[in-house]
Amino acid sequence: MRMAMSFLDAALRIWDIDQAQAKSQIKMAAALLRGDTDDQPMPEKPTDRILTGLLPWQARRVREFIDGSLESKIRLQDCASKARLSASHFSRAFKATFGTTVIEYIQRRRVERAQQMMLLSDQPLSQIAVACGFADQAHYCRVFRDVIGLSPNAWRRRNILDAPDEQL
Repeated sequence: MRMAMSFLDAALRIWDIDQAQAKSQIKMAAALLRGDTDDQPMPEKPTDRILTGLLPWQARRVREFIDGSLESKIRLQDCASKARLSASHFSRAFKATFGTTVIEYIQRRRVERAQQMMLLSDQPLSQIAVACGFADQAHYCRVFRDVIGLSPNAWRRRNILDAPDEQL
């Protein structure tokens, strides 16, 4: 019972920072209370995994760096240096904090920027692709489809029609 309470306390402490990790802590507590913990090894203490994430100042600096560099090549080592960590430790901490890998996060942010540009301008997709840091239009279309589930052109047509007149 005491161990379950410590998992729940940990979940409460991190809820605003990392809801995915907080839910994991709640699941661990529930498993303890149900008595079905034989399937998965339990960490020694509920905070073991929490301590592997980025600190708030590190997450903010990395997020700002990525958002400010989307149009150019972003290297893992550059992101790690912003957080003052080694590349391997940074990769693990980034995933624990953001719930995704660095490359997936960068791709998602580039796609979000491209979506804004498609709604606010009539630039061709090839120019938007380069402005958002994609190697070329084909790379942009492949990543966009992976993230959104539609081609950029189909997404643009669908959302331009749905956009209010003041955005156009």
